Amino acid sequence: MEIITHVSVTRRSKDAADAVAGIQLLKRWAKKALIKTGSLRAAARLSPPAAVILTYHSVRDEPETDADWIGPGITHATKVFARHMELIARQFNPVSLEEILLFLEGRKKLPRWAVAVTFDDGFLDNLEVAAPVLERFSIPAAFYLTVGLMGQPDAPWYSRVRHAFMTTHCKTWRSSRLHRTWDISDPSARDSALVGAYEMCAPLVADTQQSAVSAIERELEVESALPRHRFMMNWEEAKALSSAGHVVGSHTVTHPNIAHVSQDAALRAELFESKRQMEEHLHGPVTHFSYPHPALKPQWSDRTLAMTREAGYTAAVTTTSGPVRMGANPLLLSRINAPRPDHEFLWNLERAFSE
Repeated sequence: MEIITHVSVTRRSKDAADAVAGIQLLKRWAKKALIKTGSLRAAARLSPPAAVILTYHSVRDEPETDADWIGPGITHATKVFARHMELIARQFNPVSLEEILLFLEGRKKLPRWAVAVTFDDGFLDNLEVAAPVLERFSIPAAFYLTVGLMGQPDAPWYSRVRHAFMTTHCKTWRSSRLHRTWDISDPSARDSALVGAYEMCAPLVADTQQSAVSAIERELEVESALPRHRFMMNWEEAKALSSAGHVVGSHTVTHPNIAHVSQDAALRAELFESKRQMEEHLHGPVTHFSYPHPALKPQWSDRTLAMTREAGYTAAVTTTSGPVRMGANPLLLSRINAPRPDHEFLWNLERAFSE
């Protein structure tokens, strides 16, 4: 009876997995068909004028090389990114963030299918790998820098946390800060615990943030380490992007979710000090901002919106999905993700225009 039951359960599990795979295949076919027939574009033509802003982070020739540090969710292979830019150049109209602002002010009309490209965090590969691709296709972009990491050998706090979870030999994580023990004995459980660690660190800034990350490394019995090579840009490299005509903006000092930073002084430091340091090093005004979203919701609040305006930013991008249409708040600009496969990438873009 036990054998029969086991076989029955196994068959049911396989049938369920096959059903899910079948549904996913049908969805892919449907998306490809809608793209090929132009149905989404036809629907978008009935919608008011809009721009769509894409979000990228890291672009690498071999993303798997640093996979213990930079997760697949925020990195694109160079060949994938190049294909995306080729599709934008051929099937859409690349625009800058400044052009979108002029559109929102009623001072400029945007071409149909206007697409802007943005990068968060300030990874060095943005300059070394992504920028040459952008130049090849004459696409302007906006790069948002985590000021506290400029030129530093250390990795961002979220990369250090990922590295600790990816390299630990421990089967559990006993968090002294959360007073909870997490199972990390298999990849699924480990990923759940990693999300918990991100959520724990997301509201923290400066020394408190670093202390929490160091505690995670100790609890997972992982030595604090530096990446094999520098991950983040320095100021001269940021200047090179600005000189090439790209927008360079702030992504805070230490990359918290600022909507969850409780103290006004700490919040002001992330918004005002990052701007001040950038203007000092880049020798010009910095008016663009990107809200970090390492974990937790919401990403912004009325309080952060007011302080962003007070700091002197004129544009800020979020991770809220959707197009940018007339009437949008320039300090709360929507963006969309950039899936890797061509059909998913085109689907996300064309669907956004039709929303």
